[in-house]
Amino acid sequence: MNKKVILISVIALLLIVVSGIFVYLYLQNKNQQSSKEINQNNFTLTYTYKGNNNWEYTVDGTLPTPCFSANTEALVMESYPEQVKIQVKTLEDTNVEICSTVLKEYTYSGTFNASSKATVSLVVE
Repeated sequence: MNKKVILISVIALLLIVVSGIFVYLYLQNKNQQSSKEINQNNFTLTYTYKGNNNWEYTVDGTLPTPCFSANTEALVMESYPEQVKIQVKTLEDTNVEICSTVLKEYTYSGTFNASSKATVSLVVE
């Protein structure tokens, strides 16, 4: 009878361990696929971890007039976990004499490589 109790105990323990592993993997995968959003100075950064150290991001925003343009760049600092800075630089075209006061929409999409534990920030200059 002791052999039956030991066998049942071992099987129960293995089932608990295997179930725990599946729950952990499910939660890990769920966290990796969720999109996150940061807002700053009329710009919104949406980013998602796609797996295998690949990230996708989109920057949406408005520029004060059509005389403004913007450049977006992803800067990945070499640390662990990586710190990623999505930098948006707005530039005014000084050659134009008259510029209407209509808002200009801005959208940029890109990718960068960093581990799943990277921290992402948005900087608007």
